[in-house]
Amino acid sequence: MQKHKSSPASWVQIDKEALEHNIRMYKNITRHALLAPVIKSNAYGHGMELIAKICDQNPLVDMLCVVSVREALLLRREGITKPLLVISILDDGLEEAVAHDIDLVAYDLETITELNAIGQRLNKKAQIHLKFDTGLSRLGLHSDNLLALVEQIHSLPFITIRGIFTHFAESESDDQTFTNHQLTQFNTLLAELDAREIHIPLKHSACTAAITASTANHCTMVRLGIGLYGLWPSQENKQLTEQLYPNFSLKPAMTWKTRIIQIKDIPAGSYIGYDRSHQVDRPTRLAILPVGYWDGFDRRLSNKGQVLINNQLAPIRGKVAMNLCIVDITGLDVSVDHEVTLLGNHQDITADDIAGLCETINYEIVTRINPLLPRTI
Repeated sequence: MQKHKSSPASWVQIDKEALEHNIRMYKNITRHALLAPVIKSNAYGHGMELIAKICDQNPLVDMLCVVSVREALLLRREGITKPLLVISILDDGLEEAVAHDIDLVAYDLETITELNAIGQRLNKKAQIHLKFDTGLSRLGLHSDNLLALVEQIHSLPFITIRGIFTHFAESESDDQTFTNHQLTQFNTLLAELDAREIHIPLKHSACTAAITASTANHCTMVRLGIGLYGLWPSQENKQLTEQLYPNFSLKPAMTWKTRIIQIKDIPAGSYIGYDRSHQVDRPTRLAILPVGYWDGFDRRLSNKGQVLINNQLAPIRGKVAMNLCIVDITGLDVSVDHEVTLLGNHQDITADDIAGLCETINYEIVTRINPLLPRTI
């Protein structure tokens, strides 16, 4: 019988010390540039409110970046006091955002004109960061008349251009040619704006990979994303960083756990799971875990992923279902209610290991963990 009926089926633990270690590592490199952790999309699966509160109390953190106005307003309601920047989506609540001193991305004149009108109604300037598309071909201003457009925006009475930024397309690569091309475009625009006496205080282009790839990317602010959580943007970036900064290290901040809810023995020849995708060739002991693809435990781990029990790896057998999965615990000394690690800092169950099995990136593995699951420090 399960002993902890009141405990969650699975839960995520966040290592505060690991987060603070990672912040120190990047701050040692950025030095005078402001440090702006990116905690969008539930802090890459780590729990946005939790991570925001840790960052809000950390003196090395200058600003927090979120994906949408909705996220920014949620953090203000949670008592987050540090500057907030919405870097992508202007959804509901623009007037409330201006009232709460939230910096907003801007990439089209129509929205900027609307923000100017909101500022006029509130008798308060809207603070914007102009996004400049230098080659990602995603969000951003991209016009032959860009300088004239910025001058027009600069003249609006209830708009303050607090920042200007771009985003790199392949800074994770060991070939920095295109990144340097994008940076040259960005720096050329900044120089032309300075020549026209349009001085914008916050200039930022660097994501996690670009921070360590070259100090030329730092400008006056950097946006620390996946590295905040102790994960590398790519193996190429890890190798480059370790060459440039031998004392640099990252500590993964996330551990995802569950408990065994049933143990059963099956005879040789038995099938396991939907579509009978696995057949055992010996008497086998199985543990049933209350976690599946609803929780964000990827279905692609069926018959090839592993979990950690008593510091020993147990293979997943059969297909991962919506709310359950099955692991082979033959030979392991475990019982019902035993704690199981699904993802953590152990060989074969790291975010990178799981991403390799699923043929994706570590970002997707952690971000897709269901936001309804409890997160604790």
